[in-house]
Amino acid sequence: MTTHKKNQTAPRRAGIRCTGQQLDAILRFAEERKLDHQPLHIVVAEYWRYHAHAKAA
Repeated sequence: MTTHKKNQTAPRRAGIRCTGQQLDAILRFAEERKLDHQPLHIVVAEYWRYHAHAKAA
């Protein structure tokens, strides 16, 4: 998973401003849900959507 900007890739952590622990949690979430081949911004959106629903329940 990398972020794309005019055919250049950015490191995962630089692509989304987060701590190392947050990035680890997001990557675990992606692996658990077979999202590890999706673009990083999609995985991050799904991660936060999942947590928003979990808190609302």
